[in-house]
Amino acid sequence: MSDLSTSPASGVRSTFALVATPTVVIFLSSNFVNVGNLAFNMIFSRLMGPELFGTLTLLLTIKLALLGIMGAVQMAVSQMVASCKGDERQGVEQALSRINRFLFLGLFILGISLTTSLALGEAVGAQPLPVETVHLAMLLAAVPFGASLSVLRGIAFGDMRTGRLVLSANVEMGARLLGALFAWFLGFGLDGVIFSVGLSLLAGWIVLADFLPCASQAARVERRVNRVAIVSVPFLLLQVIQVVALDGEVFLATALLSEADAGFTAALSLFQRIQFFACFALASVLLPRVIAAAQAGENVMSAVMPAFVLFAAVSLAVMTSALVAPDALLAILVGNAYLPAGGSVLPAVLAAAAFTFNYLIVTLLIALKDKLGILVIVLGVGTQIGAMTLSDPDTFHELVAMKAFYQIAIAALLCLCLTRQLRKQTHPSTP
Repeated sequence: MSDLSTSPASGVRSTFALVATPTVVIFLSSNFVNVGNLAFNMIFSRLMGPELFGTLTLLLTIKLALLGIMGAVQMAVSQMVASCKGDERQGVEQALSRINRFLFLGLFILGISLTTSLALGEAVGAQPLPVETVHLAMLLAAVPFGASLSVLRGIAFGDMRTGRLVLSANVEMGARLLGALFAWFLGFGLDGVIFSVGLSLLAGWIVLADFLPCASQAARVERRVNRVAIVSVPFLLLQVIQVVALDGEVFLATALLSEADAGFTAALSLFQRIQFFACFALASVLLPRVIAAAQAGENVMSAVMPAFVLFAAVSLAVMTSALVAPDALLAILVGNAYLPAGGSVLPAVLAAAAFTFNYLIVTLLIALKDKLGILVIVLGVGTQIGAMTLSDPDTFHELVAMKAFYQIAIAALLCLCLTRQLRKQTHPSTP
């Protein structure tokens, strides 16, 4: 009788404990942010039309590429923080403070120099700067905050400070969406939207700005600073090649195809970003959890299984929607003006699922101290971009189909790499 009376309460506690785990909380938060980003794209694809939205997407792609590269620092910091113990902590914090200051000031000075050069060029020249250059300069002005934000989020993920991570991500998303809408309806156009996108990085940074102490000049931290730089190298290579894989067709379509086709490519790229960023935070959680499990002698696959289950659920839902009603999905997300891209929705979704899977697998391999996955990614994506360029595509449909094919092939190779590494973990004597 007692068991029966307490089982509902026990079930509620078990459910709450599952939902409250860092993996699930960060997954839910990242998808709430993803909904906000989806709303941003749904609204502005309709307000701007394919051509202007294609320009916005290209600028946002450049911004995401820069932040993606800085994500290498975030992953390296996360790995370092998750691995450090006891007395090491103070030295690690001092090292990260110096790195944070160097990145912020260095990029700030670089931005000022570029802006000054552009202003002088306009003053000397006979015509004003192209509007695209002005928009790009507006985005670059926010890059120092984005770089510092990468360091701070790396610390937060390493320590699994879930609450502040959730707050920072949602404040950034809210500032971007609401600020861009406010600027647009006040008549500032694309200028105001780009300014709001940059300002949102500052908003997310403020939430985490107190995570590091002031750097002490007396502290001997050079070795740890060098260690962060060394640890960042594989992540940097991964981030650069993944940025190329995620957004390569956007740049190729802009260079090789018509403005309309570039806009359709941008819309399909939106599908891929939605799917990828729905699961991107899982990779950030995966790294410290695998490190912690390995240090504690626990089963690594038990630590990573929740992340892959959530990834599978998201991918299955999106692929089912793309298979059953691609045109309806396209119309809902970006509007009827983009319906000519309907035939490529399913390949785009398949490419995104494979790309996201590849990112998670390579992150897992790095956490297991196996760099072979990075080599597979580099060679695979290099082959993909080369084939897409040399094929001289006539339409965006060809670009998307080729991307799906190569990403699925890379996924198959990475599965072989993971199988090999897990066998080594289970049977250390196995070659």
